[in-house]
Amino acid sequence: MVEQLKAALVAFFGQDPAQQHVANLWLNNFSPTPEAWGAALALVEPGSGATLEQAFFAANMLATKTRNEWGRLSQQQRAELTEAYLAKLRGLVLAPGAGPAAAAAAPPQLVDRLSLLAASAAALGGAGPAAAYLGLAHEAAVAGKAALGAGAPGSAEQAGGEALLRLSLLMLQQLAEEADELDRPRRQSLVVGDPAAGGAGGLAAQRAGVVGLVREVLGSCGGAGAGAGASGGGADAHGAAGPPLRLGLLAAAVRCGGAWVRLDDSGAAGCGMSPGELEAVSPGLLPALLGLLALRPPGSSSGSAPHSQQHTPSPTPGGTPHAPGSASGSGPGQQQQQQLAALQQAVGDLAADLLGPGGRTAAAAAGGEAADVAAAAAAVRALVALVAQLGPAAAAEAAAAAARGLGTGLDPPPGVGALTVAVRVAGAVAERNAGELATGGPAAAGGPGGCELAVQLAQAVLAALGACPAHLPLAETACDYFLALNCTPTAARHPALGGGAPGGLWSALLGPLLGAVAYPPGFSGWEEETEVDEEAFHRFREQQAADLLESMYGQCRAGLAAALVEGATASSSGVNGGGANGAAAGGGGDAAWRRVEAALFCLRAIHLPVKAAALGGRAGELDTPAAASQSAELQALLGRLFTDVCSPSGRVYGLLPHPWLCQAACRLIADYAAWFGKAPDAPLQPALALLLQALSVRPAAAAAAQAFRNLCVRGADRLTADPATLPALAAAAMSAVAPPPAPGLNGGVAAAVALEPEQRAAVVEGLARLAASLPAAQGAEAGRALMAPCVARAQSIATAAAAASGGRLSPAALSALAAELGLMSAVVRFLEFPQFAQAAAGGGEAAAAAAAEAHPALQVLQVAWPVLAAVASEPQCAADPGVAEALCELYKRSLLCAKQAGRLLLPPLLGSLGGLLAARPHAAAFEVLAAAVELYGDCGGPGHAPEAAARLACALEGCGGVMAAAMAAHGAAQAARLQHDDEAAANAAAANALAAFPASSSPGELAAAFLALADRCLLFGRPLLLRAACLPGCVEWACGVLTGMREREPAAAALSFLTHLLSAATRATQEAAQAAAGGGGGGQPDMAPELRARLDALLLSAGPRLTCSLLVAGTDTCPRTLLRPLAGALHGLMQLAAAGAGAEGGGGGGDSQLRAALPGWLREAWSAHKPLADLVSGGRVGEGGRHALRFTQLLLAAGAYPPGVVGPSAAAASSAAAPPKPLPRGRLDCLVADFCGLARGEASEDVMVAYDM
Repeated sequence: MVEQLKAALVAFFGQDPAQQHVANLWLNNFSPTPEAWGAALALVEPGSGATLEQAFFAANMLATKTRNEWGRLSQQQRAELTEAYLAKLRGLVLAPGAGPAAAAAAPPQLVDRLSLLAASAAALGGAGPAAAYLGLAHEAAVAGKAALGAGAPGSAEQAGGEALLRLSLLMLQQLAEEADELDRPRRQSLVVGDPAAGGAGGLAAQRAGVVGLVREVLGSCGGAGAGAGASGGGADAHGAAGPPLRLGLLAAAVRCGGAWVRLDDSGAAGCGMSPGELEAVSPGLLPALLGLLALRPPGSSSGSAPHSQQHTPSPTPGGTPHAPGSASGSGPGQQQQQQLAALQQAVGDLAADLLGPGGRTAAAAAGGEAADVAAAAAAVRALVALVAQLGPAAAAEAAAAAARGLGTGLDPPPGVGALTVAVRVAGAVAERNAGELATGGPAAAGGPGGCELAVQLAQAVLAALGACPAHLPLAETACDYFLALNCTPTAARHPALGGGAPGGLWSALLGPLLGAVAYPPGFSGWEEETEVDEEAFHRFREQQAADLLESMYGQCRAGLAAALVEGATASSSGVNGGGANGAAAGGGGDAAWRRVEAALFCLRAIHLPVKAAALGGRAGELDTPAAASQSAELQALLGRLFTDVCSPSGRVYGLLPHPWLCQAACRLIADYAAWFGKAPDAPLQPALALLLQALSVRPAAAAAAQAFRNLCVRGADRLTADPATLPALAAAAMSAVAPPPAPGLNGGVAAAVALEPEQRAAVVEGLARLAASLPAAQGAEAGRALMAPCVARAQSIATAAAAASGGRLSPAALSALAAELGLMSAVVRFLEFPQFAQAAAGGGEAAAAAAAEAHPALQVLQVAWPVLAAVASEPQCAADPGVAEALCELYKRSLLCAKQAGRLLLPPLLGSLGGLLAARPHAAAFEVLAAAVELYGDCGGPGHAPEAAARLACALEGCGGVMAAAMAAHGAAQAARLQHDDEAAANAAAANALAAFPASSSPGELAAAFLALADRCLLFGRPLLLRAACLPGCVEWACGVLTGMREREPAAAALSFLTHLLSAATRATQEAAQAAAGGGGGGQPDMAPELRARLDALLLSAGPRLTCSLLVAGTDTCPRTLLRPLAGALHGLMQLAAAGAGAEGGGGGGDSQLRAALPGWLREAWSAHKPLADLVSGGRVGEGGRHALRFTQLLLAAGAYPPGVVGPSAAAASSAAAPPKPLPRGRLDCLVADFCGLARGEASEDVMVAYDM
């Protein structure tokens, strides 16, 4: 098998795709077999002749088999495998007589993989194999240290010693990580050891030795005293008298130490050691580890940026510096940068785990909480000193990168990366001890002056943010730190950490935060930006930075707003980004607009508290002198700000040509729209003029349109106070969103604006809201003025495009026409004027006609009706999905807006809908008809046109015809799909079958819309549906949807329709029974006798199909989220049967025919209907279908059937026990969900146990 495996791997790694596919199939089949163990072991043998790729693949195969099949191996096989793994590893690096140079020559990728393989087996094997594994790691460490000490610098012996020592650390790290991944009993046994022997043999007993090895490596590889001596860079800190700096070994040592610090016997805590316990084991180790962040590669200086200008990704955190390909294509300097980044990451992980919220408290023997407090305080002191040391160098590195046109996001310079890690550790400390850091409590104290240590740490984090504000990871962790501090009430904080006095912590935070939220230097668009991720940037601004700004406002109040307004409007602002990097966004000629944009963003982030303080959200909020004074101050600040933004002489206005600043200004105006509407001196009209100009700026267009709508809504009272204001504003706005069509043949299409339809609609909606706030006559006039440009453009588009193309409308013309129809909907949408609907509802036909004539919405619609009628009658327009949907939306909005006043609009509208359905059916046409039914019922009452009821019934029948064709096409497509095994051929056959029914909507969309229409008819116009010829088809189609479609929307509509239909039949049956018994209340019956008779006959004939469909849907086709509505339909069927008990004229002892037949339908479904019978015969619903039987019995019990029909439960079948009692409705829902989950294979038989009791 070895040769076969090797041959398969040769083909797999070859260049022939066909051979690769065959080899992949063979390997997938071979790897689970027992023969794979020996074959793979043979390939990792040093003398096997296998290539590195083949040996690495074999090692991966062994690793997978070890984890997946360990439980199926005998004890002897496990021991043999572990020995074999260790022997292979020893043969690679510690072969007898080979010397340390053999370790350096061994392929590091294969060595690392074999080490992981051996670690996995050792952890799974328990204490004995783990001890053997630790013994090999100890041998490698001893041999490595000896070779490092004896070999000459740069010799093969020293390289081998470094490789052996690195392997030893990696083995220890991997064993701890593998042990941490074990299940709880195995982990406890391996980590704790034998409690009777004091933990002997457990990994926890080895922790002190591992920590000692880590400390020894730090001293021998240039890491000892790094925090004290590295300020001058690598060359100064590690001269000829000191040990050489080996960054790869240092990173391996820290990762190893972190894995053993995190190793915990329970798996519940974040760490297996506390800061105090680590200090007891190795005094001063944690500050020394933090000091490693100050290390620099030899030859670099703290003020330079030694990293390459060509960005290369940093190694994966936790990876080894000898990972495959890590050093290929890069020089020693680049490799050192990667190793340094890995070292910094490892230090951050270890320190954050120890000091963060996942850390543990020291045991009493190690000094308890007091020892942890002292150790944490020492670490905080080291952090404070480290930030003071790293800050200037990091700022210089960031400035140097910016001067070369680079950022720090992809490949941060060493100083920036180290500073980020330091702030991350500070954030972990704050997350665990937020209250004590804010108050200067025990966690911040470590002796005299401990309270000041908390202040120093906060100032250090502030200084770090000021040094590199544009580095997003650092800014995120710094924001988290200050947000953690702000969880403590201000009154309980240290004086230096609370309050917003000038010069205080929170006031000083503004400058660096402005730099953090500013756009990157040289920013022109996200398509060109490569340093900063767009999603990460906006997430930071809108979440962390916005939260921090609200916290800052809580401390600084109006002082923060004043500083931001000053920073935005003053030509020379004292508010900047802080630090050596320059102003808010760093240096560069574009700093001005970025600084202003950052200030505007900050003002937008605090708009809620600022508006509340300026305007007073509730009555009485401004009654106190302090609140009134603050309100006046904020009102003045906002007035100054927006005057500067909206006035041509303002500083911000002068910078608005930059698109991203323009976008920020528009968003700011949108969020302060309430202030514009209430403040008497707010520049409302200048702001609207500015927004109309901003519509032409592509990045700002969406924000400008939304802001325009907000201002119109909030400032309606001010804008409609002067009769001349709205016409002028509407003329200016409509010229931007709906300019007059240009003359010429193609003018209509060529005059299309660059705005998106949603943006144009937002502007028009704002104007329409203004028109709706006017008196009726003025509102109608304003609405007609808004509608006229849209009508002219629609007419021009249709005429010009048709003439240009010889009568054929182009796709561009149809799309433009749909957009204009959408604008018309926006005009009509808010012109409700309820007084006209009330007048029409309270009178007859004359009152309805008068209300319709006076209603502003219908007057506006009259302007557009000739064009709408022409569009609806044009086959090309009616067949276009976009035009049809837009036209139907306009019809629906018109009806919903006019309400009862729109009854006379119904006949022509129904005629247009008939044309749309005849051209190319669209689901939106059904929605218009559903809205009409919901508003007007069956149109048989007073106030309707004489022909309205007949047209509505005809329209319903037309919809039924479309539904019949859609379901037939869907069934043909399903049948065609089943005739092909190949997926592509099946899809093609289904598409051909659907092509026979041309429609603008899919069968599922049409089914959902039609069944929703039928549902509305049941609720609001029941006689209309019960008299319709398509009523039997509605039930049949609903059943077909439940069994043939798996889409949620049509299934939900079908269940809703069936539930309401069964409910209507139940109520009619109950009323008939009361009337027959002489107990009728004398009121009007809910359903006429002839309609009830028709409904009873329909449900009796459709009952078997309906019953089977509900059961099939529950056990297979119905979406899981609709099982509760499905239970409602089943409950409705049972309630209809219960209402038929003793019904006059029924069969079975006076019961209704449906009640008598329902038990047979249910039982026949499980035996005669193939999908359900397969569930019974396959044992899916219990042996012999016993759970299906129990489910049927519980359903029949809910229908109030007598015990002789229900039958005894399965548990009581041989006794005289009573049949099951009816379940409450909530329990019935649970029964349906549980049983259907069992039938679908999603639950075990245990879910039915409770229903057998």
